[in-house]
Amino acid sequence: MIKSIHWSVLISFFISLAAFSPSQANPADEDSGLEDSMTFHVYDDVDLVSTLKFEYGRPRIIIKSVYPQLVSETDHAGVDTFNEMALQYVKDEIALFRERVKDHAEAQKKIPKDKITNNLYIDYNTSYIKSKRDHIISIRFSIQGYVGGTAEPYHTHRVLNYNLDKNQAIELSDLFIPGSNYLEILSRYTRFDLARRLKNSSRIADGTLPVPESFANWNIKPTGIVITFDENRVAPDVYGAQTVLVPYSALSEVIAPDSPVADCIAHRSRCLSNNLLTGGFIDEAANTNHGRFNPILGKL
Repeated sequence: MIKSIHWSVLISFFISLAAFSPSQANPADEDSGLEDSMTFHVYDDVDLVSTLKFEYGRPRIIIKSVYPQLVSETDHAGVDTFNEMALQYVKDEIALFRERVKDHAEAQKKIPKDKITNNLYIDYNTSYIKSKRDHIISIRFSIQGYVGGTAEPYHTHRVLNYNLDKNQAIELSDLFIPGSNYLEILSRYTRFDLARRLKNSSRIADGTLPVPESFANWNIKPTGIVITFDENRVAPDVYGAQTVLVPYSALSEVIAPDSPVADCIAHRSRCLSNNLLTGGFIDEAANTNHGRFNPILGKL
């Protein structure tokens, strides 16, 4: 029942996406598109512009990407570099999707042209905090695609954590005391949390091993570190991606004193009062049992 509901919603989405597309009437159009935007104030004169863009191509490709760009009236190297990196993430995913379509060209020749669908949707969530004097922005990209001729859509995530003042990306290891057992702590906490709502203990154990690959998708929030496990990593794909919020209190012994999030432990109220959350980060801490976080449709 869960699986059938999930597929019906996905099919409905892709149908609605195709209906929305003005180029669907003329699929021969290549790389036509439109842009729109929504703006959020971040700090000082820095705003976050959420840009929407459509792209079209052959064979019957529809790409919808929603991605973040920062704007400032003053020169800001951190803003410029962040924008370049965020846009490159989107370009990389689009290029990968087009390669997937190319790889299935022979299979699509056997499908009636009016039945071919190649759709990609990219969206994102934002978390921003001010830690001491540094402004930290944390982005989670959600990628959902379907290539005609394949059995089912694919879903994945990518993250970008950035210190705008130091003009550099933040790695997970940057948060912790060198040589500390932070991976073991993350492993234990996420394993226990997931075990309360999922039944496959062996898959949870494998997906939460204390290695960097297990926690590649992580984001900074005012209250802790959000770990996103892509579908099939800790549970069957019917359960979708799983998220776990690891509170700073559980990490306090291994957070480095000069960590970008150290101020959130010493001055919790400061982090809570100087932040911006968008999309699923507003109220997402963990998926409910049998729930899927879907970047298009919210929680199912």
